[in-house]
Order: sequence, then C-alpha cells, then structure tokens
Amino acid sequence: MTDLFVFFAGMIMGSFFHLVGDRLPMKRSILFPRSHCEICKQSLSFHDMLPLISYIVLKGSCKRCGARLSFLYPMTELLTGCLFLLIYRTAGFSFEGLFLVILCSLFVIAVVSDLLYMRVPNELFLFFFPLFVIYRTLEPLLIWWEGAASLLFCFLLFYSLDCFKPNSMGGADMKLFGVLAFCFGFKWFLIILFLSSVTGMVYAKLFPFRLDEPFPFVPAIAFSFWLYLFWGDRLIAIGDFFG
Repeated sequence: MTDLFVFFAGMIMGSFFHLVGDRLPMKRSILFPRSHCEICKQSLSFHDMLPLISYIVLKGSCKRCGARLSFLYPMTELLTGCLFLLIYRTAGFSFEGLFLVILCSLFVIAVVSDLLYMRVPNELFLFFFPLFVIYRTLEPLLIWWEGAASLLFCFLLFYSLDCFKPNSMGGADMKLFGVLAFCFGFKWFLIILFLSSVTGMVYAKLFPFRLDEPFPFVPAIAFSFWLYLFWGDRLIAIGDFFG
C-alpha cells in the first residue's frame, strides 16, 4: 500500500514538474494562469488533471477542442512516479531519501526543459543547489572536501574542453555534471560522464541528429545518472566479471 502511495505521489509531482519545465524557460509564472489547453485556452478541471489516468481516459486529446496533448505529459508523470518508488525502496523515508528525491526532481524538470526548448534556466540551479550544499554540509562525503574539489575538477575539465572545441557542450549540461560532481565526488562524476557520452552517441544515432549539431543532451545525463544510482552495483559487478 505504501508503494502505491509513493508511486501516485510521484506522478502528481511529475505533473507539476512538467509544468515547471514548460513555463520556467519562457519566464512564465508557474502559478498563474492555472493549467489549461494550449489550443483553446480552456482551464482544466480536477478530473482533467489526474496523473496518467486523465490522459488515458481522454485518449490523449483535449475533451473540449480535440487537440492532441503532448505524450511528454504522461511520460513525465510515469517517470517521476517510478523514480520516487525506486528511491523509497532504496533509501526509505530518510534524510538520504529526501536528498535523492530533490536531486531527481531537478533532473526531471531539466529533462522536460531540454526536450521542449533545448535550454535549462539558471533559476532552476539557483533554487536547487543551495539545498545540495546544505545536505553535503550535514552529510559530507568520506573526505569532507571531495565535493568542492570534484566541482573544481569538473569546471577545469569543461573549461579546457571549451577552449579546445568551443560550444561542444551546453552550459546546462556542464552545470548538471557540476551538481553530480559536488554531490557524489570524483568516482560518480567520471562514471556518469562516460555513460552519458555513450548514451548521447546512441541517442544521436537513433534519432535524426548529427554528432556535429546541437541536440538535447540532458536526457542522456539524466538516464546515466539514474542508471548508476539504482543499478550501479550491478554494472560494476558486470565490469569486474568481464575484467
């Protein structure tokens, strides 16, 4: 029963995260106006906003004007519900669990923003990063200065990359890697950087992007982060087996 509650609460938050990811990059209020159809501008009722359920019942269309709704809506809700459930099963109701919820929330919003506009607003980082500083102050890494040192290493690495090949990586991508470096240290950062690079190349090959043109890279970073967060031990075990 608790699993179901956590999953549904995650889907509700996912609906809100989609709204934030959609409005914040365009400098629109996340409070007003209330959720509405982008075509006919009709405000949505409570029954129209039930996570995932409303999308299925309405067959992915506005019930008033018949306009197709973005598939990103239910995908964001379902993704967030699954993430919250995995965090609960991994860390339970704990301080670490709260930290992971906040961190995953940042990444979900960033993914939505990147997919819709290929940009992640600085306001998002300004809101979330102080929370990570507080967490790492209360729960430092094994070496207390590793988070700051990893963040500096991340900055120098991407600064050098930008000098060698300008605009090879977006500012939001660098900031997300910086968050991961600060929160988890060198090992996590390097592994997720490698996984993201591989995922990004596969993503660019599967979809109509060339490797030399910009494409939304945040989903690759987020996928790699979640992959290592929940299944990192298994990945390391597989690597040790083949090694």
